[in-house]
Amino acid sequence: MTDIPNANQQAGTEQDQPVLVAIDFSDDSRAALLWACEFADRMGARLVLLHVVHDPASNPGFYHSETPGQMQPMQDIAESMMNDFLADMTRNHPGLDALKSVETRLVQGLPPGRIVEAAGLLKAKLIVIGSRGMTGLDHMLLGSVAERVVELAPGPVVVVKAENSGKKKKKNKKRKKD
Repeated sequence: MTDIPNANQQAGTEQDQPVLVAIDFSDDSRAALLWACEFADRMGARLVLLHVVHDPASNPGFYHSETPGQMQPMQDIAESMMNDFLADMTRNHPGLDALKSVETRLVQGLPPGRIVEAAGLLKAKLIVIGSRGMTGLDHMLLGSVAERVVELAPGPVVVVKAENSGKKKKKNKKRKKD
């Protein structure tokens, strides 16, 4: 697992300041990465792709493995998911130059705090994050990582939603009514 840089590894110039893209492998993360790639290509900025493995030290867990009946440590599955996610994005969007040199980071902890911490240590000029757009009780119980990052971040944050985010919810609501 690649950790975020320590405080001694600081970016030199504004040109060196990356765009940090926090992902959870969802469609909204795909949309956020696409937006960030276009921005980075226009600005000549480098991209750092970050996934936070939600694995508090007091309660280590496991991600679902593709191999039936086999459990693997969360960080191993997350690393595989990151590689698959990036390969899929590169294959489906070959014209985005930023994808060709994207740096990846996997860190453990609670997502909002670790995202903001990584942005600070990398001296990121911008955080880009997808939003699943939960509403109602789900939002009240689970909160929103994107919302919390916006509250905690000392710099700019762009929140991106996939075009199909709202459509899926409407279809699910329609099915429940029928």
